[in-house]
Amino acid sequence: MTFRPAKQPVRMMAASLALVSMLPACGTDGPQGDDGILVMATTSILADIASNVVGEDGIAESLIPIGGDSHDFAPSSQQLARLGQADLVVANGLNLEESMVDLLDSLRADGVEVIELAPLVDPIPFVEPESNEENGQDEDDGDDVGDEHEAADPHFWNDPIRVGDAALALAASLEESDPGGGWLARAEAYADEMSAVDTTIRALVENVPETSRRLVTNHEAFGYFADRYGFELIGVVIPGGSTLAEPSSAELAELVEVMENEGVRVIFAETSQTTTLADAVAAELGADVEVVELFTESLGPPGSDAETLSGMLLSNAEKIASALG
Repeated sequence: MTFRPAKQPVRMMAASLALVSMLPACGTDGPQGDDGILVMATTSILADIASNVVGEDGIAESLIPIGGDSHDFAPSSQQLARLGQADLVVANGLNLEESMVDLLDSLRADGVEVIELAPLVDPIPFVEPESNEENGQDEDDGDDVGDEHEAADPHFWNDPIRVGDAALALAASLEESDPGGGWLARAEAYADEMSAVDTTIRALVENVPETSRRLVTNHEAFGYFADRYGFELIGVVIPGGSTLAEPSSAELAELVEVMENEGVRVIFAETSQTTTLADAVAAELGADVEVVELFTESLGPPGSDAETLSGMLLSNAEKIASALG
């Protein structure tokens, strides 16, 4: 193995705590015992991709626990030390881990190899929902909304074809450091699995009428799904691509109006976020409006049918097809 764990201190700037932590890495000069390499992924979704690429030649662990939100997560001191031991850190990029940007930069500065997958899979721009357009959020209003929607969408994992591409990109990176490790063969097999998932999703949504292929979601996390399978994102409860934004009363009222005008009676919420705002919008529209929770930022717990990324994608597609079909 030619992987080299970091040997210098790992620094983290935790914006929420406004402090800098210095922790020594606990790695050794070789692989992580009999388990091979240690890959630390920021999210459980990325850890699932990584585990399929490293196979029995390593361990892939998730920094953010199941059910956590990647937009506002802050790691503990023990997790920071574990990051310092890693042979490779797999991040999403495109500002998904917005609370950990300084941490990832510090890891790189301290010699830890970090790969960001989203920029490598032909990312698409954020899709401006109809409700945002009617609120004038597509114009330059002096805040960060316009800048955000000129940026690429980080939520690539809702497109199984791009998931396969991400696995191949990760394997190529591993191959550079350790040629002949079997990374590419496993990534190709996983890409084939994701191609099969894509075929199944197409079959699931095939009977959703064109007039019903309109999505209202908690935040803008389903642009890739909409782009791949012919849906339209017409509104979001939380404006923008981050769960950290706070909608105004005017924005929520506009969403209610758009849903009334379009005849949309389903709001797709998230298992990793409270449904309070979605429930409030639904209450304004009437008792026949359904709030359906989807897995977005995290895999599901055992027994959820979303313990793996393939299971998560199929579970979400089934719920979308059932609610809209």
